Amino acid sequence: MNIEKLARHLKKFTIDEIEMIAECDCKTELEQLLNEGKLVFEQGLYKYQEEKPKQEFIICAKQVTNCQIITIDVAIEYFLENYVKNNCKLNTYRRYRRILKYYIAPFFKNKNLNDITCADIQKFYYFCKNRNSPPKVLKNTLALLNQMIKYFQNLGIIDRTCNFQVRRLSDKTNFTVDRIIFEV
Repeated sequence: MNIEKLARHLKKFTIDEIEMIAECDCKTELEQLLNEGKLVFEQGLYKYQEEKPKQEFIICAKQVTNCQIITIDVAIEYFLENYVKNNCKLNTYRRYRRILKYYIAPFFKNKNLNDITCADIQKFYYFCKNRNSPPKVLKNTLALLNQMIKYFQNLGIIDRTCNFQVRRLSDKTNFTVDRIIFEV
């Protein structure tokens, strides 16, 4: 009989209880589980220790000189899978995916993420404006593009040549290109 499996099921037990259920002498297996840290012995009871998931950490150094070429389609998929899926709710994930696929991907389809400049952002603004996007959608689209660019800049995959911010709307019906702040 698998004593570890039985101990995991019982959670807390005495040696007599587990030997009665297993119908065998379990002392050597219990000692082995104690040595492995899977059991602890407290106040006359054996207690099974649930395995805690080990945290793995990745140290990302900012690599300004080691930029990589990444297409916009690959960047969108990577951003959705590795950032949005892990940090946002399902509805937010769906909304971001829709914005990225419907607005951002068609405009930047022939560009690499690292090649996007502040002038491209201004052209993108007018592209969205010509599609008759509502001001809130336009602001959210530019803010999401900024968030994705910053994500890849922080990973060190692209350099920091394209820096911009999108101001909040004070008058929801009035959003112009002047609301985008380009950092030099």
